[in-house]
Amino acid sequence: MVLMDTSNTDPVLLKYLKFIVQAHDTQEVHIFNSISQMNIPEGVLKDFPEIKEKAIEDRVKLLNDEVKNHLPEEIAAICTVHVKEGAPSKEILKFVEKQNIDLIMMGRHKEFSGGGVLSNRLARRAACHLFIIPEQAELNVDSLHVPCDFSKHSRIAMEEAIRIAEKHSKGTKIICQNVYTVPGGYHYSGKTYEEFAEVMKANAEKDYKRFIKEIDTRDVEIEVVYSLDTNDNPVTDIIDFANEHRPGAIIIGVKGRTSATALFIGSRAEHLIQQNTEIPMMVVRPKGKNAGILDLLKEI
Repeated sequence: MVLMDTSNTDPVLLKYLKFIVQAHDTQEVHIFNSISQMNIPEGVLKDFPEIKEKAIEDRVKLLNDEVKNHLPEEIAAICTVHVKEGAPSKEILKFVEKQNIDLIMMGRHKEFSGGGVLSNRLARRAACHLFIIPEQAELNVDSLHVPCDFSKHSRIAMEEAIRIAEKHSKGTKIICQNVYTVPGGYHYSGKTYEEFAEVMKANAEKDYKRFIKEIDTRDVEIEVVYSLDTNDNPVTDIIDFANEHRPGAIIIGVKGRTSATALFIGSRAEHLIQQNTEIPMMVVRPKGKNAGILDLLKEI
């Protein structure tokens, strides 16, 4: 599912779509656009009943033309354009559930407003993967960046990165970044800050060995990087690393949810979505393993 908004992000999304479709056995693609609520007085609508219908028809034609202009004929043939009137997030989530969507692709403007409200809302509530692509993004599969704390969510992200690397390019490298911190009470150990940092790094190295041992890496090259967090904000370490090394995408894992019970995806994931404006980011969740209400209540 591709969220198009008739802006300059659309050609970028279609470029990525072409790449994804050609690398996977994609059966159908839904192009989705939400049009603002047309609050037309009943009297006016009675005299001009075709206003809404014509507005939607024009938008469908515009998007179909974009699809035909930017995609090969065989890919354009499996694309269906949908234009819905109303609040974007509500209409998108209804469509995702109805069509059993696997992946949402959405653009991000360089100068965006709203603090990423729509992307965060979809990341929380859509029971599928979410791929956020900045308008200036350059298609690149040389490397994939997986921020990793060795949790179940990290495993979901790592396994997805391995699948992408194996499917798209045998030369793709995965960079696994672990951000470790020095606890506030380190001085009670009798060690200096630098010495305890080495203790924490050594512990992270052991955790990585246990973590990766349980994953089938399929001979994909994985480079692990350990970053010391010095400002009590791991998100900035992740973004700084990504901006310096320019991976093809940052891939993060979040908990499975149904649209009815999703309330949060974790502060780190939300901050990454809000603050990362330059690197494509894929938010992955275990499809079909969404948490029920009892699981949710246990976490609150």
